[in-house]
Amino acid sequence: MRLLLIEDDINIAETLVAYLEKQGFVVDLAPTLAIAKTAILENSFDLVLLDRLLPDGEGMSMLAFFTEHHRPQRVILLTALGDVDDRVRGLEAGAHDYIAKPFEPRELLARIRNALRQPMKAQRDIKTFGCLHYDVESRAFSIDGEALNLRRTEALVLEALMARPGSLVTRETLESRVYGFDKFVTSNSLESQVSRLRKNLAEHTDSIKIQTVRGMGYSLVSGE
Repeated sequence: MRLLLIEDDINIAETLVAYLEKQGFVVDLAPTLAIAKTAILENSFDLVLLDRLLPDGEGMSMLAFFTEHHRPQRVILLTALGDVDDRVRGLEAGAHDYIAKPFEPRELLARIRNALRQPMKAQRDIKTFGCLHYDVESRAFSIDGEALNLRRTEALVLEALMARPGSLVTRETLESRVYGFDKFVTSNSLESQVSRLRKNLAEHTDSIKIQTVRGMGYSLVSGE
């Protein structure tokens, strides 16, 4: 069985590689996201051990990378970020398991063996626009691997815009998507939702914006 360990802490990496190779695994080490991406594109792995805090970015962005490049993987997240919200985000993003540092190598070995008994995750329907990703199944948004937490109404607006990124989505379409066809909507209700959504996006990136088409509607635009 061949494993890819994506970990930048040399002491942890050397300890895990030595331990896992004694257990009969072949282990490739990638200390950065850039090296990991090259390894994934050029090789096949039975399982990926993925640290979240890497020198060139958030490790969870690799989960979207696997999907975008049609490289389904079994993934166990290894991280010091071990609270409930972090674990939930990792599992919802497609990881098979999550283990918080520090951990015993024997526990990791048991989790690896358990994950190897599971099938590869089915290819998820992920829509991408610039650094913005939308998981159609879970209806979750993320920007460069970081969860974008939205109110229900904001999420409905962004879903409609992501259906036609770069193109005009009319006010009528957005209002019916958010409020329903048979609801009375005041003139500034949609503007309030769009305004909040713009602020939320701006807190995470300056490359994805919502453009107003006066008198007609809105469009999602990318500066990349």
